[in-house]
Amino acid sequence: MASKQAQRLAARQQLEQRMSVKADEERRKRTVLWSIGGVAGLVALIVIAVLAVKLFAPEDEEGPASDPDIAGLIADAEAASTRCDGVEPSGEGELGEAVEGLTDGRPAQDVYLECFQMSAPDASATRDCLYNSVDGVSPTPLFTQPAAGTQEMTIVTNLGTITADIDTGRAPCTAGSFTTLAQDDYFDGQQCHRLTTDGIWVLQCGDPDARAAIEGGTPEMAGMGSPGYQYNEENLPVQAEANYPAGTIAMANAGAGTTGSQFFIVYEDTTLPASYTVLGQITSGLDIVEQVAAAGAM
Repeated sequence: MASKQAQRLAARQQLEQRMSVKADEERRKRTVLWSIGGVAGLVALIVIAVLAVKLFAPEDEEGPASDPDIAGLIADAEAASTRCDGVEPSGEGELGEAVEGLTDGRPAQDVYLECFQMSAPDASATRDCLYNSVDGVSPTPLFTQPAAGTQEMTIVTNLGTITADIDTGRAPCTAGSFTTLAQDDYFDGQQCHRLTTDGIWVLQCGDPDARAAIEGGTPEMAGMGSPGYQYNEENLPVQAEANYPAGTIAMANAGAGTTGSQFFIVYEDTTLPASYTVLGQITSGLDIVEQVAAAGAM
């Protein structure tokens, strides 16, 4: 039988072991609490930093318009947005003799684009656009273009004024091209060169060289001109009956990726391959195009 001294020694050892285990448990608890506290503190610091940036960041440094190139584009567009205000149709232009039965040719009624303007675009959203210089030298519009809302297009022709709502949000690259070209007087003085009157009902314009070709006695050369760059189609309709309804303003091309500056105005519901960018919708002046169509082709 163990002595009392041995029993006391064993009891002391058991007590010391229990105290050691308890001390280890306490240390582990403190370590976990310190870790949790550290993570929470770090998260709090990050949240505070983010809130500080949002609260104290200058407002003029937020959004696409803070880009100096975009800001310059908007300023130029605003300066040119009233360039046709007060311009009246000249009433000039000859009415030639239409060829009976001809359904695709030069309009018998001369149509001149006497002044062309675009309202300033909305740059609350932007999109990157790839404009390919045809010869590697011709300038192109800005790579990044406004891509929100609509713009108003105003075309003062010799026969009257045509206006259209341009779908900048869905066709930003095309709208951006027109905005740039309009402020550079690109369309002013051009002549619409093609009219179709059977199955396809459109008046085509936008060739910078068409008027010189017609007046120079080589009308067959009209329709060959471009702004010196090309870009991809966008905002294409579905393939369906009358997918280009009356009043549509759309882009001509010579194949995929060759959209330039030539456009056509649809004056009667037309079915076409869904290959031509829909730029917008005529809001006034469609009757002018209808009158040109009634005069026939030559």
